[in-house]
Amino acid sequence: MKESKMAIKINDVIRILEDEGLNYTIINYPEKNRKSIDIIVEFKKGSKTRKKLVVKTSSDKIGKDEITDLKNFSSLTESVPLIITDETEEDIAIEKDKVIGLSLFGFERLLEGDKIFVYRTRGGMFVKIRPDILRQKMREMNYSMGDVAKMLGVSRKTIYDYENGDSDVSIEIAERLIDIFGPEIIGDVCETYRVDDTVIVDKDHKLISILESEGFKVATLKFTAIDIIASNNSKKLIVALESRNPENSIKKIQEANKIAEEFNLNMIVISKSNSRARELEKDGFKVYLDQNLDDLKYEINGD
Repeated sequence: MKESKMAIKINDVIRILEDEGLNYTIINYPEKNRKSIDIIVEFKKGSKTRKKLVVKTSSDKIGKDEITDLKNFSSLTESVPLIITDETEEDIAIEKDKVIGLSLFGFERLLEGDKIFVYRTRGGMFVKIRPDILRQKMREMNYSMGDVAKMLGVSRKTIYDYENGDSDVSIEIAERLIDIFGPEIIGDVCETYRVDDTVIVDKDHKLISILESEGFKVATLKFTAIDIIASNNSKKLIVALESRNPENSIKKIQEANKIAEEFNLNMIVISKSNSRARELEKDGFKVYLDQNLDDLKYEINGD
């Protein structure tokens, strides 16, 4: 039953994407186990810069590990992680460990260019505001932080947090801000999403220490085709570790390659076997033997 609901959910997302004429890539690995990335979407809203949405769909509650994967990947690719879930309704977003979740209806509205500005957390309902517009309007209207704090009935420190994007507002405060500054003060939960730069590394592999010694920020992924992603700003690299099952391994590497192509990332495969490495190299993959990982320093440094 769960797999059926999942398939329907993905099909519904695909229908919406095709109706909007957006380019997307489906990631089919792993096929039956928990998965952190289902679809990668190239999204352009209005005249703004094109960006990638990394989408996880679910009819059930999504575990913390899958969310961690989403955050790790998005942090190092500067993409926007997004959960499409039955846990919320219509055009109200939810926030799960700093990742935005939308209903199918909310997702469709987002792609159509509408603002999704109300979101729910365990702490209550909040409205996303635009700090840049707040600062601009305060300058234009010659309002100090103290002036605005008095009008809203909050502290100067709270206004400082609003200006710096460190805090969103209650629905009541949002209504007052609209009265003072106009509706353009309201933001969008996805457009103003700030990528979490905290990544989690919890996989013991020699390659991680090599990458970190070469100045890379490294994250590990558990529930997708990629095992390791690394970035030093000028260069980004993804790693797929060969699995024990040859048939499963080639599927994993092919799906990892789809992700690499979507984000224009360098990809390498780590193999334990000379014969398997040669087979993968014939298919055009860049392969390193697990016992020769020190050679990777040449690849990393572009030699």
